[in-house]
Amino acid sequence: VIGDIEMGGGTLTDDFISDKALSKLILSLSRKKTLIDLVLNGDTFDFLKCPLFADGKVTYPRHITPSISLEKLRSIQKAHAAVFAALRSFVQRPQKNLYFIIGNHDYDLAYEELQQELKSLLQARENVHFQWQYKKHQVYIEHGQQYDFPNDPNVQRLFVRYHGKTILNPPWSFGLLQRFMNIKEEHPFLERIHPQVTLFQYYRPAAKKISRAAIKYLLSSIFYYPFRSLTDPTYSFPQKIIGEMLRRGKSIKDVWIIDLFKRKKRHLIRRYKILVLGHVHSTYLEERKHAVIIHPGSWRDEYQLDAQTGILTPRTKNHVRIHVAGERLRWELVAVPIQRSTILFKDAVKDERAAVCQAAQEEHFSLPFCTP
Repeated sequence: VIGDIEMGGGTLTDDFISDKALSKLILSLSRKKTLIDLVLNGDTFDFLKCPLFADGKVTYPRHITPSISLEKLRSIQKAHAAVFAALRSFVQRPQKNLYFIIGNHDYDLAYEELQQELKSLLQARENVHFQWQYKKHQVYIEHGQQYDFPNDPNVQRLFVRYHGKTILNPPWSFGLLQRFMNIKEEHPFLERIHPQVTLFQYYRPAAKKISRAAIKYLLSSIFYYPFRSLTDPTYSFPQKIIGEMLRRGKSIKDVWIIDLFKRKKRHLIRRYKILVLGHVHSTYLEERKHAVIIHPGSWRDEYQLDAQTGILTPRTKNHVRIHVAGERLRWELVAVPIQRSTILFKDAVKDERAAVCQAAQEEHFSLPFCTP
């Protein structure tokens, strides 16, 4: 199980650079002479932050049609060709199954057209699956955005009609994130730093800028968009959003989603022996008497900020390996070694583009905006 890879279009908004390490892992799995289910647990692709290039301009369209999703997928495939090649090798081997769990960043995978295109790119047939959950062998896997109210998808109404076209019906957070893309392009490194509470304490100007943008969008969602865009089905204001944002503001846990999962899905914890979630990028492990809950963490380029020293340490990349032998299950959280340097926070924010390029260079990943 590998989660939160978030492959983007190879632009400033693309936070995934570990193509070499991930491709090596996938290829090693493809060579094993045993039945393997490879579960990519949501946010495999970052369609949300992958731009669309139209008439020489970079855009982030709100109304996502199948053709827009397909164009974004081709940009992602071009930027991360090595990973696609590894996945292609995997699915063409015997006894290999590939599962794409749909997350909030790759909501576009709900489109049948996108599923068929992805199968075509991987040259695969019946062994590639697209699901909201994986439930086999007393193992339960899902991305976890279902327990994050602003990102909770409406699975009963995945698509809507607008101006004669079928478009995605995204959760409320889609519009919020869209308003942040100009800030993301201006500060391409900040989103990689955790915990965010410590980040904002260190970098007040960015905290103020992001807070202003969030408040502006929230107020617009209440007093402006519902009236200006009355016929637009993608503009809505969930009544619970204020309470949710206040709750998040009080929480300092990186894995708060686990608490919600345990409260809302007690029956799953009683039924399954191994439960794997994603969405929140921190690593978490909770062993119970009859079950284990695992958050393996993210494969994006992310850093842990030490509040005392101001040192940014690259986070470890993990995956969950589960051995199934009849009714017997064995699991392990496996770290993938990647040689990376620590960075001083003050140096990173002084030139964020340079920090992005330095990280990519260390992982031998080529970005078009980085000079050799």
